[in-house]
Amino acid sequence: MLGLVQGLTEFLPVSSSGHLVVIPYLLSWERSGLVFDVALHFGTLLAVVAYFYGDVWFLATRTFGIGSPSPAETMRARRTVVLLAIGSVPAALAGFLLEDFFEGLFDNPRAVAGFLLVTAAILYGAEHVRRRRASQTLGIGATANEIRTLDVGRDEGTVSPRDAAAIGVAQALAILPGISRSGATIAAGMVRGLSREGAARFSFLLSVPVILGASLFQLTQVVGGDAVTRFSGVEVAAGVLAAAISGYWAIRYLLRLVTQEDLTGFARYVALFGVLTFVGTLWLGNPSAI
Repeated sequence: MLGLVQGLTEFLPVSSSGHLVVIPYLLSWERSGLVFDVALHFGTLLAVVAYFYGDVWFLATRTFGIGSPSPAETMRARRTVVLLAIGSVPAALAGFLLEDFFEGLFDNPRAVAGFLLVTAAILYGAEHVRRRRASQTLGIGATANEIRTLDVGRDEGTVSPRDAAAIGVAQALAILPGISRSGATIAAGMVRGLSREGAARFSFLLSVPVILGASLFQLTQVVGGDAVTRFSGVEVAAGVLAAAISGYWAIRYLLRLVTQEDLTGFARYVALFGVLTFVGTLWLGNPSAI
């Protein structure tokens, strides 16, 4: 269950951190432990690398001149790596400087409920900007359905350093449990003028260094002996497999969806989930009070 939740919600714009706080809380499950958290992140890393294998291989080889690339390929690969680095810096700084603050919020489901509502507002706001752009593109006489579904904007190949920085800041905000990483980064890209698909593809590529960095950071704590898990090795492997498979499906589903549908359905879901979470806290109380 936790692997499935991690895989689906890491890439769908609904907040994996929010779901992994709220679902165990509402079901009164004990904490899974840092070892298991690292394993689930590794599962989602497998998913994004598997889906974008061609892109990852291109960047890994062409950046260092492997495979006799043309000068244009080398330049494009190195430019993309620089953009991904720019987009990764804000989250790395926020996580390093404010680690204790962020960790405290993971014990507060009411705060998570509020941040889920913020995610809903972010998605609605980004779609409002895109619809305004779509209506200008289509002109007078366009139907509401045409405006709703038109995926207007630039593709991921046009991302600029300023775009990457803006998307990176949005990603840093997503360290807050309940703020969707994919939702915030896709929305930031859309506001910057990218299409839904272009923003989503850059967001997923950007998740590779972020998930890898977070996993390595957590791994240092595991190696340091500060982490335990209540699951056996077989159970951990099952969670990793569930996260990898569901994460791969989520990427594939969302990239197909964004070419023909908007994100307001996810916004409605997140808003409802946030409200239900808040109501649940009134009934169950804070975790420390249970």
